[in-house]
Amino acid sequence: MTGSATVLYVEDEESDALFMRMAFQRAGLGESLRLVGNGRAAIKYLCGKNGYEDRRKYPVPAVVLLDLNLPEAPGFEVLEWMRRRPEYAATPVVVFSSSTREDDRAKAKELGANDFVAKPSSGLKFAEVVEVLKGKWLTSTQCA
Repeated sequence: MTGSATVLYVEDEESDALFMRMAFQRAGLGESLRLVGNGRAAIKYLCGKNGYEDRRKYPVPAVVLLDLNLPEAPGFEVLEWMRRRPEYAATPVVVFSSSTREDDRAKAKELGANDFVAKPSSGLKFAEVVEVLKGKWLTSTQCA
């Protein structure tokens, strides 16, 4: 994996964001992670507007890790927005949710999510999620 692969993590729960940041740092990928705390901020980031214009500081992500229950715009709305935009239609989106509802999984797939990963019950298991991301979505061929 190259150091340039960026993961945009859209998460409003501070503890989950902290666990993910720590897991990325432990995996040697700390510089790859960008965090935003709500759906509107995710769209602004992806558009490169409202404070996210500097693409050196806020690079276009190689993959988006998306919670569903977000303030300002839910994860499904962000996913729909991305799939309507030609520049993000093929960007891998991994829904990362504590939802165990089968209809959420089905809707995520229907809207174009590439994967659905259940949030672990323990923050210590976030490292396993990072390893899955690293192996499945952050390979050098996808980041070239």
